[in-house]
Amino acid sequence: MALARRLSRLLSAAILAAAPVAAAQSLQGTWVLDLKASQNVPDAQKGVDLKVMVRGNELTILREVSGKTIGTPLLYTLDGVTRQMDVGGGQRAAVEARWLIRGTTVQQVIKMPTPGSLTLAVQTTVMEVSPDGNTLKRAQTLVQGGETTDRMMVYRRKTE
Repeated sequence: MALARRLSRLLSAAILAAAPVAAAQSLQGTWVLDLKASQNVPDAQKGVDLKVMVRGNELTILREVSGKTIGTPLLYTLDGVTRQMDVGGGQRAAVEARWLIRGTTVQQVIKMPTPGSLTLAVQTTVMEVSPDGNTLKRAQTLVQGGETTDRMMVYRRKTE
């Protein structure tokens, strides 16, 4: 019985010790764009920080400039189901989002018609938090009209 109590205490201590690490590695938080560490950042995204909220399979991303929210929130259900969504500017797209690693890594695929063409533009984005929880990377690949554009946006966790 004493051994069972010791094991129970040890397990409880291990869970409590790991809790801050798990929270620190979460996508959730406010992220500041690090232009120097990023590559091929579109002008429209320069100076735009992200506020990410996660609740179960629901991911909400707010875009912020100088602490003020711009545009409408981006809402994703991370279940791998393709949904028709408004992606801004009155454009609709087929959007699929899923957890690659629950809590730390998300993949989103957006497919939308290319204006004046019969082809689709396909943008794949993978958002991943570093093991220390301080860096968020958004690797983005856009395939449009036979051309591929790669981007890497690097964000640092904003500490309150």
